[in-house]
Amino acid sequence: MTQDDLHLFLTSLFDLVIDPIERGEGRSYFWQKVVWAPASTTRIIRVQSDSTGNITRVRLCISSDNNNSVFIPMPLDQDKIHEAVAAEIALYIGLPS
Repeated sequence: MTQDDLHLFLTSLFDLVIDPIERGEGRSYFWQKVVWAPASTTRIIRVQSDSTGNITRVRLCISSDNNNSVFIPMPLDQDKIHEAVAAEIALYIGLPS
């Protein structure tokens, strides 16, 4: 799965949005609107990719904290991504996963 494939999947299925001014080989996905402030961030996942657009890792931002990062195990497939992102959104909005 390429970064473009994942982008289409996340934005169409989960209503996630990106920050259009974010730079680099990664992309952060936010729940419905972009909020970077630590106390109220809407960031759900962070996708890292290489220079050819292949995904190298996906970090779950709600499950991660300052000391520990939680990643979706590679290789990625749509079922694995769907389950992980749905659980992150549930954590964010306070629903049991």
